[in-house]
Parts: sequence; C-alpha cells; structure tokens
Amino acid sequence: MSPFPHLFSPIRIRHTTVPNRIVITSHGASEAFRNPNVSPDGYIEYLRRRAAGGVGLIIAQPQFPNPFGPVPEASVERHARLAEAVRAEGAVPLIQLAHLGATFRSDADVRRPPLWGFEASQTAEGETAHRMTGDEIELMIDAYRQITRMAVDAGFDGVELHGAHGYLVQQSLSPWGNRRADQWGTDRTLFARRIIEAVRPVLGPDRILGYRTATDDFVSPEDGGLAATGLADTVRALLSTGEIDLLNTTVGFGGASYGRAIPNYRSTEAPNVPKARRMRELLGDALTVPMIATGRISSPGVAERLLAEGECELTAMTRAHIADPDLARKTARGDAHRIRPCTGANVCVNRKLAGFPEISCFHNPEVLRERELSPTWTGTPRQVLVIGAGPAGLKAAEVAARRGHRVRLVDAAPRAGGLLRHAEHTAAAPLTTALDHLLGELAEHGVKPELGIRADRRLLEELAPDHVVLATGAARPGPGSVPGGHTGHVLGSAEALTAEIDDDVLVYDTVGANEGPLVAEALARRGKRVSYVTRYETIMPYGGALHRVEVPAILRRRAQRVITEGLLGDLDGRTATIVRADGETIAEVTAGTVVAVTSLASENTLAADLDELRIPYRLVGDAMAHRTAFQAFKEGAEAGVAI
Repeated sequence: MSPFPHLFSPIRIRHTTVPNRIVITSHGASEAFRNPNVSPDGYIEYLRRRAAGGVGLIIAQPQFPNPFGPVPEASVERHARLAEAVRAEGAVPLIQLAHLGATFRSDADVRRPPLWGFEASQTAEGETAHRMTGDEIELMIDAYRQITRMAVDAGFDGVELHGAHGYLVQQSLSPWGNRRADQWGTDRTLFARRIIEAVRPVLGPDRILGYRTATDDFVSPEDGGLAATGLADTVRALLSTGEIDLLNTTVGFGGASYGRAIPNYRSTEAPNVPKARRMRELLGDALTVPMIATGRISSPGVAERLLAEGECELTAMTRAHIADPDLARKTARGDAHRIRPCTGANVCVNRKLAGFPEISCFHNPEVLRERELSPTWTGTPRQVLVIGAGPAGLKAAEVAARRGHRVRLVDAAPRAGGLLRHAEHTAAAPLTTALDHLLGELAEHGVKPELGIRADRRLLEELAPDHVVLATGAARPGPGSVPGGHTGHVLGSAEALTAEIDDDVLVYDTVGANEGPLVAEALARRGKRVSYVTRYETIMPYGGALHRVEVPAILRRRAQRVITEGLLGDLDGRTATIVRADGETIAEVTAGTVVAVTSLASENTLAADLDELRIPYRLVGDAMAHRTAFQAFKEGAEAGVAI
C-alpha cells in the first residue's frame, strides 16, 4: 500500500479528472514567454519538465487582461504549444488571469499598459494609477473575456481568476482599494461577479473556473481591510454564482505582506494552513468546491498529512517543484529521500520582484535552462578531480558523476560545505540542506568526499586527472581588508560564528546581501553587543525583496546600533570610527571584534601548477571571484556539464 494514498489519488474538478492532488500554482517565471519577439521554448520546457515529473495540476503564469487591444495571435500560438506540452505529460493545464491594478510599476516592461485601478492610488513603488471610469471598467471586464478566449483557443482546461495579492480584483473587493460611491463601490463584489459572468460562457460548461483568494488580508478594518470574516463573505458571494469550480488560497494583500504569502527559511512548513482552515469554517456549507492549500508545503509527508486530515483537497508545492521537478515521481517510486529540497531561500520570487526576466533557484540552476544544463550521459567518461567541497565543488562533482565521469572530490577542511556550511549557525540554517542533498546524491553515485586532504602539485602529478574543477574557495579577510586590520581582531563571518569573540562586535557590511544581517542577528542572539554598519543607503539592498520586508526590523530589534551609508574610516584599538563617503564622522563605535563582510580574496594558487602540467581545468565559485552561494551552485553545474 502506498504511503501517500491521498497525495496520489485522482480528483474530479467539474468535468476534468486531475490525476493526483499536487499543484503548481501560477507564478511569474519568464518574461521572454510574454514577448512575441523572443522564443517561448524555455518556459514551455520548464513546465513540460514538471508535468513529466508527475504533477497533477499546473496553473501557468498569469496573463494580464489588456483593455487597450486584442490578444496577439502570437500569444495564442505559444500558449497552445504550452498547453499541449503539459497535457502530453499527463498534467491538467490551467492559466491564471491577473491584472495588477494599482500595484508595482508599469515601466518594468515597455509592453505593459499604464496602471488602472478603482482609485487614483499611488503604489508602494511610487507610480500613480489611473482611476477607471465606469466605461473603462466595462472595457476591463471585456479584456478578461478576451484573455479567456485566448486560453480556450489555446486548449487550456480552464482559467483561474486571481483575487488576491493586492491585485485589481482584491482592490475592487477591499475598502482600502475601492471607496467609490458608484455601483462598483456600493457593491464591491460586482466587478468580480461580472468577470465571472463574462468568462463562463467563453469557457463553456466543461472547463474549470478557479478563483484565488486571500484567507486573511492582514489589514485592520480601520485601514480598509476585510480580515478573515469579510473575505469569507466575498468568497461566499462569488461561490453563490455556481460557476466557480476550484478555490485556491493565499494570505495578505501583497506589498509588505507578500513575504507571509511566500514564507522563507525562517518558517516551518505550511504556516498558512490554519488561515485556510478558518476560511473553510467560515464558509461552512457554502464551500462545495475543492480547496488548494498553499504556502511552503515542501515535503510529501506534510502534503499527505494535510490531505488526510481534511485541511484541503489539493496541495500546492510550487517552490518545491522549482527546486526539484521530479518531486512527485521520486515520491511515487519510494525515493523521497532523494528529493532536492526547497531551502526557502526565495531566490525564485526575489528575482521576479527585482524585475529580472527569469526566475531561478538557489541550488537548481537548471530552472528555465532545462535543456542547456541537462546532465546528459557522456560518451567518453573522464577522470575528474574536483578540488574543494563547497557549493560549487559539490555541485560540479554531482553533475559530473551523474553524467558518468569518474569523480574524486578532495577538500582540506574537516567538513564539506565550504563557507555556506556556517549558515547553520544563523536563521538561514535550512540553506545547508542544499549541501546535505548533494552529499547524499554523491553517495548514490559512489563518490565520497576525501576530507582533510590539501591538494598540491604532488597530488596532481600522482592522480593525473583528465580534468580538474578548481573550487578552492576564498580566504578570510586579510589584514588589509579593512582599515586597522593589522590589529588582529578582524574576522570573517565563518570564523566569527564559531569562535570565541569579544562581547562588543562591529559587523561591517560592504556586500549588501543577506550575509551581514544574518551574522549580526546570530551574534546578537548569542548575547553580543552588535553594531551593524553598511555602506549602502538601506539594509541589504541585494538581499531580495521578500527578505527585506522582515530582516531590517529584526536587525533593528537585535542590534544595539544600525548605521547606513557608513564606512569604516579607522580602527584604533577597540574604537572604530564610522564616516560618510565625504569623510564626515558619523560615530565612534566600541568594537573588540570586527566582522568584515567584504570581498574575499580567491584561493586559486593551484591554477599555476595546472597550467604548467597542462591539465585542463575550470575555476568555479569563490576560486574565480568572491561569489554568492547561488552563483557557486550555478557555476558548479555549468562546469560539470562542460566536461
């Protein structure tokens, strides 16, 4: 008997049978797919690959209803290819309909029309939306009808109307987004109901119409929120039309609450399920359609439990499938222990929110590069030596081994993982599961890291490898890395997290990513008196939008002092002088230990020996230049494929 009887049971939605209860929810992944002048192949393969991995229901990335013109024929054609590719692998394809309304900015894409909303609201990003007239609202409703016609013509099994994340439909439902005195404001469900009335005849009697709702908007009634009770009332009104077949859930209103809708590594699994349970209770007998639970459901065991306990009828495992497209197939065949875990790094969503054209994954570089980076079996196995067992080296070794090369992996350290291993001492500890996964996969291929071995010329001559991947990392900050480094109490992050250090600590961050704040927080939790100084105008400008929602507030609570736009001007004994770029002194900070989160010097001296020995090699990760873990995993994969 299967240990996952609920997860792999089929479910009937309207007149369509979904083969199992696993869902990939809609998420913006590829701007190239939206551009008729760019090949759609990358996104099509991205979803096809996950359908082939065993997902039951896939909701493609949102299409934006455009009241300014018809849907281009090129869009119909590429969506038809997408729907066919997903269905051919056994999954049911839907597509989401979402207008952003008064959200974000319109200038990120030159093809995007101006922002239209129910009010002339200014977005958090500073752009003001146009307040739609009554006639323009009718045009918008017709735009939803037109984009539904595209979905039908392209062969999708249905559409999902997005009524959450602070976008246009949620704006129409919420007093904070709709304070109109006309019919659209006196009956705030009218807009959504009219869209449903417009799209159902296009869908016909057989196709699925889904609706996505927040279960709690986290906005107080005084600020125009609906809270759980008010949102349940709106959902009840929409369900009463009898046209909705599937209810998808999330939380929040977008903006500052978006991080709670997409929980990161600080969260346990499935933290938003209690909110969905509360909506189910509030709806009572009005809920006659299946509900999808969402929000960091990463493991098959948790998904099975939620289904077995009646918390939902389907489980969204979207980011889990970004990390590992074979999650369902591995689970079904008894290989759940080999699933590449979602670490909660949120590289995927943060890239999208930063305006990058494609998402990726913290440790799955194959995302949207499935064909390019597929580790196909080599016809000429080689003896490959990987020097360094950090993220780049482990990934290079794993990919090379999967391709059939004979791999040896050595590292001078007593433990594999490189600098990333020290994240286990911070709130980002789940990131280290990426390392453990690679070690497990290497074991499956018979590769065991040889630790405590410092590679040198003699070893190279003895082994005479056909190819070397040089992943030897980077050195700690040296005496010249910051002013006053010669005093001897300047450390790197890894050393500071594990060594005995002074109680007065200065964390000096010139990188602007996640490392500095994570280290400062961890040291403060150890009882250290932490001053955090960054040279940037804001805390962690390159740390990702979702992390920036919560981390600055955490840091300000934990650290004794936070200084932005600060440079370490001098370090004299235990006194650090912090200055502005123009030389003006900001403060003098007591610092018995300085943690320098700065650029590190690459350790790649073996390259000269490899050149002399004429052994082909490739530099990856910190050995090439100081890198992020995300870049290191990517470069390791590229090196493994290239051999």
